[in-house]
Amino acid sequence: MRGAEPLEQPDAVTAQAYLDVLPDDRQRADGVLDLRRLGRLYIVEGIASALYVGVYFIAWGLHRQNPDLPIAPMSLLAVLLIWSFLAREVREGYGARRVLRGARAVAYYGLAITGAVLGLALVLIDGFLGAFSWFWLPLPSLLFLAGGLSAGLSLRHDGRYDPSRTAPARAPFTRTARVGTLAVGACLAISVALSGVAAVPGWGPGVSSLGVCAVVILSLIAVLTRWCADLGGTWWAPQWTMFGFGASAAAAMVLLTSTRPALAPALGFALGAVVLVLAAIVSRLPGRGDD
Repeated sequence: MRGAEPLEQPDAVTAQAYLDVLPDDRQRADGVLDLRRLGRLYIVEGIASALYVGVYFIAWGLHRQNPDLPIAPMSLLAVLLIWSFLAREVREGYGARRVLRGARAVAYYGLAITGAVLGLALVLIDGFLGAFSWFWLPLPSLLFLAGGLSAGLSLRHDGRYDPSRTAPARAPFTRTARVGTLAVGACLAISVALSGVAAVPGWGPGVSSLGVCAVVILSLIAVLTRWCADLGGTWWAPQWTMFGFGASAAAAMVLLTSTRPALAPALGFALGAVVLVLAAIVSRLPGRGDD
């Protein structure tokens, strides 16, 4: 601090003692990391990102070939935002805020950024030049998949000799977590239903886009304000099953809207209702350890 006396420098013996304990400190810090579970999480994220990017480009490609077909890809963005909101707490629960370093980080982020840039470039090139080709459409998905697999498999490889660890303790499933669970289910249900609404001739695409944009904005607010930030750390299998079903329904509705538009509105409302009912049920289930 300005104006304070300088700290006394340690002697050679004390300084060496500090240096001697650094390897043990690093080992204890590394021991907190659950590399195998972290690796599995990155693999799941890579597969999910590849699937959702692939669904988007399939729907976009179908619409590009036949402009009369409706398209509703925005609901996938809402799902990905909700996932990023939930996965952050899960990743921290496995003991790492930043586990990707060095070559592993370069490979993971490099492949993901390249996939995003290539996807945007394909859309822009088609928009300005009309040079549409199915040949290039799988590449963004493959790059996202390669990024997730490279990070996940390398983490699992590094942790192959680590002792088995029990899963981290879940945070209490409080009233706030129950409300957050119901809110996530409602956002998923609305996204699913609005994907089907996009197939309604005339007013459908506009209403669908506005509604899904509202869901995306709410998801962004939750991410930025960290409202109910520990929600992913409170969930057990029933809640994750509800989310998985809702995310899968959203992806299926995007494809159905572009392939069977006559069926999409009714099926979208039906699947959305199922997601909402599931969310209401799992939000009322007792958490592990609850009285």
